Amino acid sequence: MKQWSRKYKECKFCGCNARPHKGNGLCVRCWERLVRNKTVKRKEWQKEYRVKSIGKIRKNNDKYNHSLRQKVVDCLGGKCIKCGFNDIRALQIDHINGGGYQEMKNLSAKQRYKLVLQSTQNKEKKYQLLCANCNWIKRFEDKEVKGSPRKYL
Repeated sequence: MKQWSRKYKECKFCGCNARPHKGNGLCVRCWERLVRNKTVKRKEWQKEYRVKSIGKIRKNNDKYNHSLRQKVVDCLGGKCIKCGFNDIRALQIDHINGGGYQEMKNLSAKQRYKLVLQSTQNKEKKYQLLCANCNWIKRFEDKEVKGSPRKYL
């Protein structure tokens, strides 16, 4: 096998040696990501592109988030575990032991869905799928609701 680089046996960023060496111990993909995209001209071009194509970018992001949500719902069973309701518009991802707000408050929708997917693929029993009604009932019974009148808790 041909040597990948003089100093490095593999890319120092991603560890791959299948792609060609570009420079500074980086493969072509990592070099593009880390070096080329940081130039002033490239940053200006990216800003202009974002301004011109904001509608297209948002549409693609929404489409991707919906597909990611569908994968999460499918991984968690596709229906409410308490009542069996299966309309995706009213299904919510619930933390079994509570505390979901603290874990999720600093994450975007895409990051949250990826976190839940990764957790379910690792067979961690942290999340469940509940319809909106069952989720609120669970929150009320477990006293997870903030701002509700104390007489009902």
